[in-house]
Amino acid sequence: MGIRRYDHSSMKFLYIVSSPHGGSTLLSLVLGMHSRVANLGEVSLMPKQLAMAEPCTCREPLATCAAWQPVFELLARRENVDLRTSPYGYFLGDALKSRIESGLIDTEHQTRRRIAAAKMRGAADTLALRLAPNGVLLRLLTLPSIHASVDNTIKLYQIAAEAWNRQLVVDASKLPKKAAHLYLRDPARVRILHLLRDGRAVLASRVKYMSAENAVERWVHYHKLAQPLLRRWVPDEHKMTLRYEDFAADPALHARRLCEWLGVEFAPEMLDVGGGRPHHSAGGNPARFSLSRGIRPPDERWRSTLSAEQLEQFERVAGALNRQLGYE
Repeated sequence: MGIRRYDHSSMKFLYIVSSPHGGSTLLSLVLGMHSRVANLGEVSLMPKQLAMAEPCTCREPLATCAAWQPVFELLARRENVDLRTSPYGYFLGDALKSRIESGLIDTEHQTRRRIAAAKMRGAADTLALRLAPNGVLLRLLTLPSIHASVDNTIKLYQIAAEAWNRQLVVDASKLPKKAAHLYLRDPARVRILHLLRDGRAVLASRVKYMSAENAVERWVHYHKLAQPLLRRWVPDEHKMTLRYEDFAADPALHARRLCEWLGVEFAPEMLDVGGGRPHHSAGGNPARFSLSRGIRPPDERWRSTLSAEQLEQFERVAGALNRQLGYE
């Protein structure tokens, strides 16, 4: 029997850009229910997840999850690095975890020196993406380390699609700058979904572990970075904007629209996200471990949980931007 050759030209890669607590975990899990879709979770944080022995969404440690073994083994053969034993041996970008965020921090790897270097790279990259007049000059201005992270990420997408025999790969890493670079690296196959959520709902989720002031400022910073970068570097036909509230209100309608846009046939089982079939994604909101209730209606608990002071602070700093995004 001859060796089966995977048709790489038929692949598509969907990168979800979203603020934290913006709904990307649920949406990526819904897409991952499709038999032709591989939901990888948050690829940019995968090295840290492996180093910290964090679980796959199936609850098994990511490094030993049976579903992930073909991906890790094929990557080791192709790229000569085994993520299971050398999590940081394959650079997928600087995805730092702030001490005021939720989630584990690998303090042995995320040292002050590495944090400082990553911040310098990030500042240089932001400047290049904002000021470069065209893609040719942007490529010249982009640091080699960022080129490496983008190239490695694309290779990981290809390997996962091949190992799992999937047509579409989903990455819910959320990072706007990474989205722009990925698109420019492979515009024929990369598509960008910009997922929006009412900033007040995001605030209500994040005040559980950070101050309202920090939460609001970070939400504003994210959108002021994401909007112009996506507008500048990704053409309209290769990106889609979706409000999380619209998706939650009518998941069948918006799942169908997404599938049509991405060139995969809609499958009703996508909506049975809590139906008992195991998910195999790396990272994401902890709610991924308790999906028995399925896709819940739009969450407006912020109306009762946020204090008058928090709402006033949000309005003062982010109200105009929230309305610009379609939230009254």
